[in-house]
Amino acid sequence: MITGHRHIETRREPPEREAANKIQLASRLDRHLAQAAKLASEYGVSPDAFAAAAWHAYLHASPALAEHIERLQFIASHRRIAYRRRLAKA
Repeated sequence: MITGHRHIETRREPPEREAANKIQLASRLDRHLAQAAKLASEYGVSPDAFAAAAWHAYLHASPALAEHIERLQFIASHRRIAYRRRLAKA
């Protein structure tokens, strides 16, 4: 077993089975996204709002990714502050 997340254990499948699963998943995802896009279009939702809602839903479904992005943003902001301090001293 391979642990992809600290609370979830996954089983590694043979490569050909993994490829088939990825194709099926991509097909299902495409259908669901197409349905969501059609619904958004029917209700007059702008493309930007649709993309923002999709991204928010994805982050909500993947808290580990959201935490990782927040950590990267935190590090980047501290690097910007440190850079500005170095410029101010120069």
